[in-house]
Amino acid sequence: MSTILGLNGGQHDAASCLIIDGKLVACVEEERMTRIKAGNNYFSVPRLSSQKIAEMYGVTPQNADHVVFASEVPGKYIEYELNDVDYTVYDHHHCHAADAYYMSGFQEPTMIITMDGGGVDDALSVYLGKNGELTRILRDKWYLNAQLAQLWGYSLHGIKGFDAEKGGFVWKFCKDEGKLMGMAPDGYYDERVYNILRKAVNYSNLEFFPQDTIGLARLISESMRRMGYFDTDEGIAVYAYNLQKLTEDLVLEFISDLHKLHPEYKKLAFAGGLFANVKLNQKINQLDWVDELFVFPAMGDSGLCAGAAILKCRELGEGFDTPIRLDNVHLGVSYTDEEISEVASKYNFERKPYIASEVAEHLDDGEIIGFFQGKFEYGPRALGARSIIVRPTDYDTHKELNSRLKRYDTMPFAPIVMKEYFSDIFVEQKSQYTAEFMTLCYDTKEEWIDRIPAVIQKSDKTARPQIVTQDGVPKFWEILNEYREVSGIPVLLNTSFNAHNEPIIDSPEHAFVHLNNGIIDKLVIENYVYYNS
Repeated sequence: MSTILGLNGGQHDAASCLIIDGKLVACVEEERMTRIKAGNNYFSVPRLSSQKIAEMYGVTPQNADHVVFASEVPGKYIEYELNDVDYTVYDHHHCHAADAYYMSGFQEPTMIITMDGGGVDDALSVYLGKNGELTRILRDKWYLNAQLAQLWGYSLHGIKGFDAEKGGFVWKFCKDEGKLMGMAPDGYYDERVYNILRKAVNYSNLEFFPQDTIGLARLISESMRRMGYFDTDEGIAVYAYNLQKLTEDLVLEFISDLHKLHPEYKKLAFAGGLFANVKLNQKINQLDWVDELFVFPAMGDSGLCAGAAILKCRELGEGFDTPIRLDNVHLGVSYTDEEISEVASKYNFERKPYIASEVAEHLDDGEIIGFFQGKFEYGPRALGARSIIVRPTDYDTHKELNSRLKRYDTMPFAPIVMKEYFSDIFVEQKSQYTAEFMTLCYDTKEEWIDRIPAVIQKSDKTARPQIVTQDGVPKFWEILNEYREVSGIPVLLNTSFNAHNEPIIDSPEHAFVHLNNGIIDKLVIENYVYYNS
């Protein structure tokens, strides 16, 4: 058996991963190390993340049995890290598809769809997965056809414009599309906006037909601004609503057309940045013929390194013969008690042993708690390793959190909920497994809307829950259960442990700085609770 080091770099979302003896043991995103969200520059290379893997497991590009790269290899990385190293390069969308299929656990015939702003050549690929084999049946060249995902990125430039004080665009391509999506429920259908967008990207008979990239950007930035939609938050919300509607309409039509040709493929597996759109995922999941869907949790380009490593593993005959079910995404870095104590000694904090029932009482009193446990998560969602948790019972919590974290009001906060009570609170639908990774929206039952307003989208009463199981995230489940005992509510607000424009934190140092700065009231870090006396 082998050590396989998977790498990805490029314009954004550089990352590294490691497979040992057929098991994925580590995935580290470069942004956690650099503290630059998504990378967002061409020379985003997995230098620090691969060094971190070397520290954890002793595997480097020089001594790994196999080194694999997803998509093109940035020249700067070759120059500094890959001298005299043999490596294999895999296709961008094939890596996305490998993530989605081989981590889905689906043994039945599965249709795999990958959509993003564009890989090396394509922005869309469709595969059929059967008996452990992937067969590509459709591929759209990004510079000719499927640029639906790019429409979200281009919109950011036109909407927020240039802020001289901040030295650039307020919202950034490949980074802030989720902020625009968060505004969509507050808008409404506008035929003029919808039709303009429809001209930008149309669809017919399994093909997308956009304008050229320059024309697309000009259409967004000039037409919408001239019509005055970008002058107010209300206008932006209207624009966002229609962009969301167009995305749903086109993708649903596309998937339904695929189903007509391949009716036996009733399981769906997704990867690629477009499928970070949880409301789109909900609409797809609600199609009558869909048995179940899975969205790979690191659906963006940071997931590519894992896909490349999986493909190499299969080539070698050392694992992933058939899809396996991803248990969790806690594949990052952890810290010892000694390392944590050393950092804490720099600050004058009080410390108590962690007792879940006591922390639950603090939560019930309205305190904001930083939750830091074990290895950090792989992907864009905070899932209990690097989270901020708050009681969900007050809508004003939004204002307090946004003020402390210096975030936009447009971003909704998400709930975590005990699996045992999930169906009591949210309208049951398929694919609860993928909801363990916070990749799917749900409608909220009427009797719960006013009980947990801080985690419910005001306009459409939906939420993006994380279903928490006792086996999957034990301490997260424990704190939820204790809060339920105190409050009668098996739900907490969960948001990522970071201030605005930062990646999710990695180290104890980051956590203690946030406590010191008053962003959180208390810090649960491994077996202790830290607080200012």
